[in-house]
Amino acid sequence: MLPHTNSGVLQIGDAAVPYQLRRSRRRRTLGLTVTAQEVRIHAPSWTPRAEIESYVRQQRDWLQRAWSRMHAGMQRAESGAANELRYLGRRLRLDVRHSLFHEVRRDGDTLRVYAPLDADAGELVRDWLLARAERLLAWRLARIARRLGRAPSRFALSDAQTQWGSCTRRGHIRLNWRLVQAPLALIDYVAAHELAHLVHLDHSPRFWAQVAQLCPDALARRAELRKMGHSLFQV
Repeated sequence: MLPHTNSGVLQIGDAAVPYQLRRSRRRRTLGLTVTAQEVRIHAPSWTPRAEIESYVRQQRDWLQRAWSRMHAGMQRAESGAANELRYLGRRLRLDVRHSLFHEVRRDGDTLRVYAPLDADAGELVRDWLLARAERLLAWRLARIARRLGRAPSRFALSDAQTQWGSCTRRGHIRLNWRLVQAPLALIDYVAAHELAHLVHLDHSPRFWAQVAQLCPDALARRAELRKMGHSLFQV
């Protein structure tokens, strides 16, 4: 099913989809990630090629569903992307006006963007979101860290295309700036998830128990974030 290379094309239903095989010495299990452009196959460095191919074959139906959902979500997001955006779970209408100077200002449920004719209004909106994400995500992370009794050794924003957060062995936590589009409850879930890695750097039952202590309805919030994830990554 897979060419004997680390990249190639998978046949998913009627679509020929590029794939990448990514091996890692730190990884312990096989996994799949579906993005708008490709399928990523994650495997421990020692896994035989035949075992990887067997795993991908077993996941064929799931891959087809995930690929279909991904592109259906993209089409819905693109239809509304031109005139609105999300901020903390609320939909803001974009009102772009020509001006000699740059300015982005929120007015209730409207985000007013003033810009010269040659300016990229989309970039101005992105910068507006980034500025708010830096303060807001740090605040929510610190709030839950106090409950845990531990704090990350470093915090930074991430611009990852498929991942909401990460935590390293050194305690460095990164949260995706696009989370600022989501409701606070979902931001808090991701913060709790990454902070729990300060105690358990895995996804064992003990880890999920720690997440549940910090965020009692974590599974429901996780499911909600998955539903809206595709649209949030379009920014």
